[in-house]
This record gives sequence, C-alpha cells and structure tokens, in this order.
Amino acid sequence: MAEKFDWGEHSLEPVFLAGWDTKQDNESAQAYCSLIARSHYENFIISNKFTPAQIRQHIENVYAFCRYGDDLGDEAPFPEEGRLILLDAWEDDLAEAAKNDWSGNPRHPILRAIQITSREFSIPHEPYWKLIQAFKMDQTKKRYSDWSELENYCIHSADPVGHLFLYVYGHDDENMRNISNATCTALQLANHWQDISRDWEQGRSYIPQTTLDKYDISWEQYSKCVATDSWRSMLKFEVERAQKLFDEGKELWGLVNPHLAVDLMMFTKGGEAVLESIRKQHYDTWTKRPRVSKLKQMLLFFKAKRAWRKAGRYARRA
Repeated sequence: MAEKFDWGEHSLEPVFLAGWDTKQDNESAQAYCSLIARSHYENFIISNKFTPAQIRQHIENVYAFCRYGDDLGDEAPFPEEGRLILLDAWEDDLAEAAKNDWSGNPRHPILRAIQITSREFSIPHEPYWKLIQAFKMDQTKKRYSDWSELENYCIHSADPVGHLFLYVYGHDDENMRNISNATCTALQLANHWQDISRDWEQGRSYIPQTTLDKYDISWEQYSKCVATDSWRSMLKFEVERAQKLFDEGKELWGLVNPHLAVDLMMFTKGGEAVLESIRKQHYDTWTKRPRVSKLKQMLLFFKAKRAWRKAGRYARRA
C-alpha cells in the first residue's frame, strides 16, 4: 500500500489551501492531477487500462478533485471548525473556476484542470458543489435519524460522481443519471458498512436511527462494539438494502458506452464483494474489517479485462 499523498501545508490565518498559486498552466495542472490519481493510497481502479486513452486525463482530473476535497474534510490537521473554513475556501475557488462557463481564474491547479474537463464535456457546476457539501456534512453530522437523511447524504457524497463519469463518457441524460444513483448510493453504503468500526472510532455512525430502533439496538449496546444476534439481523437488513440498489443500477450497463459499462461492472462487482465479505463474517464488522481477498480482486480484474476487450471490439464495429 502506497503512502498517502502529501498535499503540503494548509493554514487558517490567513486561509491558505495547499497547492494554491502553483502549477497554473494547463499542462502542469493536469500532470498534477495524474500524479494524485496514480500515487494515492487508495486502490484507483477508475483510470486504468480499462479507461479509453482519450478520456483518461479527464477521469484523473475528476478523481483529483474528489480526493482533495475528501482529504480536506478527513485529513486536514484541524478540528471540524477549521476544516469547514478550508472547505469554504475550496467551494469559493470552485465558484471562481466556474465563472463565465468555466473561464474564471481559480488559484488551485486541480480546479484549473477541472475547467478543461468541464468545458470539454459541458459539465455543470452542481455535481462538484454537491460533493463539497457532503464533505461539509461530515464535519457537523455524526448520526442519521432515518433512511431519507442518509439517502440525502448519498445524493451529495456519491451520486454526483456517477454524474461526472456519465458526462465524461458523453452521456448527458437525466434517466441515466437517475439509474446511476442506485449504483453510487450502493457503493457508498457498502463502504459505510465495511467501515462501521472505523467510523465509530471517530464518533460517527451511518446506520439510521430507525433501523436501530427496528432491531431494538440502543446506543449503549452499539458502543459495546459486539455483534449480537440483533446486531447481525440489523446489519443484514442494511446489507440487503445496498444489494437491492446494486441490482437496480445494473440496468445502466446496457445503456452506456461499452467502456463505461466495464467501469460500472467493476464498481458494482467490487461493492458486491464487500457485501459478500460482510455476509461471510456473519455480519460481525467489529472483530475484523471486511476485506475483498487478493484472489477475488484478481478474478474481478480478469473478468474486467475480458469485458474491456469485448467492449473494444464492439466500439470498433460501431
């Protein structure tokens, strides 16, 4: 596993975001995004050999935007109030970038790169803005009362990513965006249920209060971090909610660019593998964090490779 990307120093007095006023030409800005995409500590399966070369840079630009904002909210060495100040500055710089049809003058190189991508594919300001709102929510909201609240969080934290991918692949279609929301929300939920223990260490829970009430789980019981029978039943309910959304999202595979369909398949199969790992642990995410085995990852890779070749043949015929 690689080291986390070193963004540099942020400051609050005066407000300064790491990266501001550097790499201001287009070539340097996009090279910076590629460096982020290829060196970050997370497994980056988005921009890889399964992504057509002509859009790879744009996918890397989008990834860098998401990664930077997420790390501002999770990794910046300040309390929540300080992180909100940084996120406000990031939001303001985004607004500057989006001026006059993405012809403003942002200070951050990632936003310089985002301008190129957004002009190329006529991407609106909204999906980027929604992602920043989700990063802000993480600073102030630690629990969710019901599914509608959690779904609203996913609408901001996950669904815009799917919309951005659709735009880059040439799909500006409201119906496609609606279907993609199911996959993106399911991926977000799979991540939440995989990281229940980690989130609780930060005082955060994404399990809706109504679900806990349904299975008679109090916060006192929750804090014991033990997978009781009621806990297993509760988490099974949430895992199957995510699975249903994955199933709904598969409709999009047959509607989109065949190369994007491979990405969607990889995302879905990866998320489903996380859910299956939770099932195999009998819904005990306290004792051990559910993981996708190396063998499973390899099998998914080869399946995607075959699908990518098929997509390439289809594209050439078309």
